[in-house]
Amino acid sequence: MTATRPPLVAIGDLHGHLDLFERLLERIDREVPDARIVTLGDYVDNGLQIQALLDRLIALQAERPGRFFPILGNHDLALLRTLGWPGSVPDGAWYARWSARYWNPGRGTADAYGAHDLASFAAAFPEQHRRFLSDLPWFYDDGEVFCVHAGLDVGPIVPQRAALESKTLPAEPSFMPDALRDKARATRHDPSWERVVVSSHTHLPGQVMFSAPQRVCLSATSDHGGGLLAVQFPERRCWWTDGDEATEVRFPAGSASG
Repeated sequence: MTATRPPLVAIGDLHGHLDLFERLLERIDREVPDARIVTLGDYVDNGLQIQALLDRLIALQAERPGRFFPILGNHDLALLRTLGWPGSVPDGAWYARWSARYWNPGRGTADAYGAHDLASFAAAFPEQHRRFLSDLPWFYDDGEVFCVHAGLDVGPIVPQRAALESKTLPAEPSFMPDALRDKARATRHDPSWERVVVSSHTHLPGQVMFSAPQRVCLSATSDHGGGLLAVQFPERRCWWTDGDEATEVRFPAGSASG
């Protein structure tokens, strides 16, 4: 990390947990007030504050230009595919897949908007929220740290970055891009990568994060009742909160190393 560049802090999957996000943000703002903040995706599904969280993220984009960089997760893309993205005709097959495979019992995003089927959800989901999610990039790359929801495959970053930049979808309509959904990539790393690849997405039981020279994966704990994690670069300093004030988690305690 260059001396003149503000530090970067990546925050794990949020899943509608605005309270956890606010506790981490308070600690980060106090200790690293000039930080660039990247949220690693999955803003919808399984939390109780989805609408309020999306409103807060939209506000932060306006308040912190050049300092706040949310990227897309697979749950967010599932919502968009349900609404017909990249078109605009709602997709019943994707709604069935999303509601059956992505939601914890009783914690569906449709319920958070007072909807109980595809038609009512499509009518209830605000255009501002849809536009925010559809406009999100699928990665953040500052030349030294590369943030993506699930991870990259071994091999050169450049072609993988190009596919993410073009928002390339798999040929099979029901599939997700591997960089956004493949949990096997949580610990996949390549010593020849010219950047540190950072993701969340995958729950790593008993671990704060997986760490290798060119790889960090924050355990995706918010969807499993385990609070929320953030990591600062280049130090790989970690914070965690379960709703109380965020505390520092000493690395490498409670983590894996590659």
